[in-house]
Amino acid sequence: MKPLRILQVTATHVGAEWFYDQVTGLARLGHTVHAVLPGHGPLAERLRAAGIPAEVIPFKGQRPHQLLRVGAAEVRLLRLIRAFTPDVIHAHALKAALCCRLAALGHRPAVRVTQWPSILHRYTPWFSWPDRCTLRLDDVEIGSCQAIAEQYQAMGARTVAVSYYGCAVHRLDPETSGTTFRREYGIADDTPTVGMVARIQSSRLRAFREIGIKGHEVFLDAAPLILDQVPAARLFVVGDSITGDVVYRRDLEARAVALRVADSVHFIGWRSDIAPVLAGLDVAVNPSLQESACGTMVEALLMRKGVVASNVGGLPDTIQHGKTGLLVPPADPAALAAAVTELLTDPARRLEMGTLGREHCLRRFNIDTTVAELENIYRLALRASKRGGRARAHPDRAMRRTSQYRSTP
Repeated sequence: MKPLRILQVTATHVGAEWFYDQVTGLARLGHTVHAVLPGHGPLAERLRAAGIPAEVIPFKGQRPHQLLRVGAAEVRLLRLIRAFTPDVIHAHALKAALCCRLAALGHRPAVRVTQWPSILHRYTPWFSWPDRCTLRLDDVEIGSCQAIAEQYQAMGARTVAVSYYGCAVHRLDPETSGTTFRREYGIADDTPTVGMVARIQSSRLRAFREIGIKGHEVFLDAAPLILDQVPAARLFVVGDSITGDVVYRRDLEARAVALRVADSVHFIGWRSDIAPVLAGLDVAVNPSLQESACGTMVEALLMRKGVVASNVGGLPDTIQHGKTGLLVPPADPAALAAAVTELLTDPARRLEMGTLGREHCLRRFNIDTTVAELENIYRLALRASKRGGRARAHPDRAMRRTSQYRSTP
């Protein structure tokens, strides 16, 4: 089949391993892929080193003094689209989606696709309103989990699909030794360990003022309950703010002191050596209040770790309760502590769940599977566009098969 010309646009220029894997994976299939990012940094440099043209267009910003710059960025994006003449314009997250929806009007032959790594913008009218108003400019909305796809289906999206943000699943070796990490913190091989790997992310949204989006407060509040049952346990908070905001982290550290668990809870910041860190943990937790399929839980399962997470968003897509891990109600420290304690005190069950979890993630979150699904979604949408219609599939089957569509009248 004829290779496609694909423009991939992301709203982040920091981290975003998922974006790098997806873009380079599509290029390996023989497609011509250009990337657009809102800022300079390591991601742009890595893409260029991989042979992917990466254009920096600063389209982010909503404050009055930023509007002129955003308008100029929109013009630059329109010119790039007209020069590149893509078959597919694929945006990730809200700000990229809004810019692409408008700019793509200048190149109507392109199929317009938005993939949603998160739907936090739905919590405020200021952001959800423009999304809803421009939604029908897209040809396809891709949920990065079933829950997100269902929300866009209910909103009246023209066509909805599901495709998980895959990764290079075999780069994480479950046989990696955790000794180096444990020795770094003076922990014996048989000391029970629990870790939360996540950005330390504060929010001004009303829904997350008392408990942050990632639920760090829930983990800390569960710590005394875990230590009551497993006094020797050591707990780790892995990650930091990507914006350099240290206030929220200090608040969390102060919370650990107030709960009298500071001696057992270690804030270790961001780590690039995630495999040795996970190898040194017995149980990984994710107490998020809002989450997609969650890359850190995928990584933990690929390392055959016991996992406990909130039963929200896309976490049930990653963790099959009672089979590959345990799901608990969100914002419930007692339930989180009980589940963690259950796995800490039952190593055999923990290993069994981790083994099944790795098999599940090898199938569902393999980047090769992701890019094959995306290619299929693109081609179905292009065929439907040429016919002047939309691809359709049986609704139930479409939500089970990630490479298929669900359409609304």
